[in-house]
Amino acid sequence: MIIHQRDIVEIAFYTGRKPEAHPAIIVSVDEIFDTEGFFYAILLSTKNIYPDFTIEIKPEMINSPRNNRNGFAVFHMLQQFYPEDVITRTGASLKLDVFNAVLNKIQKTIFGTR
Repeated sequence: MIIHQRDIVEIAFYTGRKPEAHPAIIVSVDEIFDTEGFFYAILLSTKNIYPDFTIEIKPEMINSPRNNRNGFAVFHMLQQFYPEDVITRTGASLKLDVFNAVLNKIQKTIFGTR
């Protein structure tokens, strides 16, 4: 399975004790996947439970969106995955400028960089 940074995939995401199907944004560089066979992704949710840790993602921020629903990129829900965790590839990806804003927010949220 070929996956790339910025791709949106449906994945078995651990939000509690067991994996649940959720869309996710692949945030790690392609070289990690090419070398190690795993990647890092953040959760996409329709709920904005932790507003300090999210940014709204609108359909116009996505290349080839699957639907017209708004969602939220959840920055503190960053996990490692393997190709077998991917349920489906959506064919969608974040636009580059939006992805760069997401990366900046991840850095600020998780690592406290400014």
